[in-house]
Amino acid sequence: MKSVLLAAGVGKRLMSVTEAPKCLLKIDGVALLERYLSALEKVNILDVVLVVGYKKEMITEFAKGLNFQGNIRFIENPDFTKGSILSLYKARDELDSDVLLMDGDVYFETGVLDKVVHAKQGNLGAIDSTSSSSGEEMMVGIKDGRILDMKRNLAGDYDMVGEAVGFYKFSKQAGEDLKKILEEQVELLRYDLGYEDILPVLFQRARFEPVIVDGLKWAEIDFEEDIYRAENLARGIR
Repeated sequence: MKSVLLAAGVGKRLMSVTEAPKCLLKIDGVALLERYLSALEKVNILDVVLVVGYKKEMITEFAKGLNFQGNIRFIENPDFTKGSILSLYKARDELDSDVLLMDGDVYFETGVLDKVVHAKQGNLGAIDSTSSSSGEEMMVGIKDGRILDMKRNLAGDYDMVGEAVGFYKFSKQAGEDLKKILEEQVELLRYDLGYEDILPVLFQRARFEPVIVDGLKWAEIDFEEDIYRAENLARGIR
């Protein structure tokens, strides 16, 4: 299995705090990217594709300076100011085997990744069913054990609704389906889309199941208050 890690974005909503790429933000003294690579090493995923764009030199230099025991390959998305669909599109040829797709702006404890990697489901998304929606979160709708939809302000008749962590595992076949969807949308010039916006199309073509990570520590870093929340989680403060 390989990991495709999306870390090309600017992170405009954190510009008042830092102009560094979000994946280099330090939580409890450890940069997110260092945390990712350490956790991937612990679960024996040593083939990592890092999609970079904004301040790519900072990221590549930092990554190369870490003592990661695997192989890191870098793919550049020069259109990083547009939708993140283009970052995943640039890495579409990497979707040729079992893949772990990860947002690069999540603080998480290794247990989250361990649960995702070792889950029996072939296609899955990590979901926290204890999260509530403020309108910013990507919420996932689950019915009969299957992920059916994902969007902000999700509404519908579901057995369970939870927040997407931003970690997905899928098979080679699902990867091929996702590659086709990416190519279809880019051909339509849908550069405004986040990659999450096209995943519901994939959920209709391939069966995805949830892996519930309730009780495990994680936080997506979008706003300044998310940094404080992640710091508290890292220090055991709920």
